[in-house]
Amino acid sequence: MNKLIEYGSVESMPLYNCSAHSSEEWSKLFGVRHPYLGYFDIIFGVVVNILYAPILSVMFQPEYYKMSCFKIMICLGIVDMLALWINSIITGVLALQGAVYCTYPTFNYMIGSIVLGLWCCSCIIVLGLVANRLLEMSKPAYAYTLFNGYRTYIVMIIPVMYGIYFILFTNPVGFNSKYYTWLFDPMITENRSTEYHNIPHSINNVFIVAVTCFMYGWLYFIVQEKMSMISWKNRRQDLSFQILIQSAMICSINMVASIIFVLMNFVELPLIIILIAQKMWQFIHAFPVFIYLVINKTIRNGLLRKFRLKTQRSLFERYMDWKGCVVAAWIAAIIQYHHSITV
Repeated sequence: MNKLIEYGSVESMPLYNCSAHSSEEWSKLFGVRHPYLGYFDIIFGVVVNILYAPILSVMFQPEYYKMSCFKIMICLGIVDMLALWINSIITGVLALQGAVYCTYPTFNYMIGSIVLGLWCCSCIIVLGLVANRLLEMSKPAYAYTLFNGYRTYIVMIIPVMYGIYFILFTNPVGFNSKYYTWLFDPMITENRSTEYHNIPHSINNVFIVAVTCFMYGWLYFIVQEKMSMISWKNRRQDLSFQILIQSAMICSINMVASIIFVLMNFVELPLIIILIAQKMWQFIHAFPVFIYLVINKTIRNGLLRKFRLKTQRSLFERYMDWKGCVVAAWIAAIIQYHHSITV
């Protein structure tokens, strides 16, 4: 984005100049319309965002909002919703038109910068959330020092600044309907793809996601140890099993999608692999909604009470809230990353 300020317009940038053809010609020559996928992505993004709104409203309730983990989860939810507007809704609209980068160069450049920043921001939020849970359960004094009260907001400045760095100082992605994904290479001229490589993004996808998955495993063993002290044997087994399966599943999705998006910068991959990575990216940002509604009892019961479908909380729910909502925070953490958004 800093280059946009330097040159004054996208068209003035040598690497992003689309003057060879008109916008209509770029779409006609290099674009591919995807009506079914386009409508699906629009509907998917709208539905998930609609479902996300009441979930966030539950997290804002005083009984939850006072906990640092829910403050972080709210930040993660807001980033998820914004990312879904781009990687699902806007993607669907562009797919219907058969658009490529040069169809809307300024729009693509700016939106591509933003969605890249959102992805990287979400990665750091996830690290912060899982770190919050680890410290809360193993080193509560450290957790208090870092996350008590307003300090959580100060910690959240870190992922915001990290995301802004990617928005301002690294190459953006742009939508290409031929590949149905967001690519760093706008494909304006041949044999110049290396000039668009985004090394910081590659480092983020490989290093941050790998560290996050390691921390998920660490969190699982801590949760297992803590829950072993509870007499509710069946609940303990259920929780440990859920954490094991869900962490393995989510980390696998994150790693596969992230690696694919990194490889796309350096080698040509089959279209089906690229499409799978795009859907994984969308799924990663949407998955928290389904986890909250189907598996996360704390959030689900909060929604039921909010809509007057449930009036009492179980003893186990009160225990989990007192412990800092271990399951809620952990599930939100394993979700992201976020993201394998290539973007």
